[in-house]
Amino acid sequence: MTKPFLSLLLIFLLVPPPSMALPGVEPVAAITVTADPVYAIPTRPDRAGRLLTPVMVDGLGPYRFLVDTGCSGTMVGHHLAERLGQGRDRPLAPFVRVHDVLGPVDLPAARLAQLDIGLFTASDITAPILTIGDASGADGVLGTNSLLGRRLWVDFRRDQIRIERSKRSAPSGYDTVRGRLHEGGLLIVPVRVGGVTVPGLVDTGAERSFFNQALWQQLRTNENTKALGEVELLNLAGLSARGPVFTLPRLRVGPITIRGLDAILVDAYAFNTLGLSEEPAMVLGMDILGLTEAFAVDFGQAELHLRLRQH
Repeated sequence: MTKPFLSLLLIFLLVPPPSMALPGVEPVAAITVTADPVYAIPTRPDRAGRLLTPVMVDGLGPYRFLVDTGCSGTMVGHHLAERLGQGRDRPLAPFVRVHDVLGPVDLPAARLAQLDIGLFTASDITAPILTIGDASGADGVLGTNSLLGRRLWVDFRRDQIRIERSKRSAPSGYDTVRGRLHEGGLLIVPVRVGGVTVPGLVDTGAERSFFNQALWQQLRTNENTKALGEVELLNLAGLSARGPVFTLPRLRVGPITIRGLDAILVDAYAFNTLGLSEEPAMVLGMDILGLTEAFAVDFGQAELHLRLRQH
């Protein structure tokens, strides 16, 4: 059995894939939040951060789920699992071993009958139960297994997330970056950093971008790569570690050019899982994607579409 990949809180997790059944009808699903912002955990003044969207769980809710393109499976927080289990006989599935950057953790799993995401439905889900205690207030995680064959739109100006069928034609007004899909539906695109082209995982579940030891070996002689200190990394199981932060030289993804991006050096187990431990690689978080006015991830065409802000 393959072990899909999950990223949250600057940490990568791997879990067995839940079973997801999607309807044959493919309507466009537009999800707009008016009372609360769609985007949480601000990384810049424009509120561009990780993505939250309302999801109905077993007919209850809506609950706030993180939309995580670095996550191949759906997970629920323990508070939501407890709410779903109140007053009914709800047996848990067997424990699931979750592999993250700090080591494997065995977690209980809940059985969910149905998730409703806009006009799309996913059913019969085995979801590991995590302690989600970050500032987003998220109740769960929505992974790429519910987005395969679809295009995910994120529009910061309209404060909207939209899900529709994948299309061969590129959207008007967007620059297209062609990539490849790793198993589990994870999109990897080329990134130019410090004169080196490296694979980068598109990860809306990461607030900050980070890179591996192999890329650091390429960049360490660059005078524009500056150390800023360390930050503490906290995983969803409550384990912690520290990682150094560096200011990277010029980075380019499609039309986006960034000089002086602060990124974290993490020799994560996730890079092994993606087959990228021996070559320079990055994870592109919302500190990069949030620089756009809008972006779209097309899981059917393995493409990232970016529209820059108009000044």
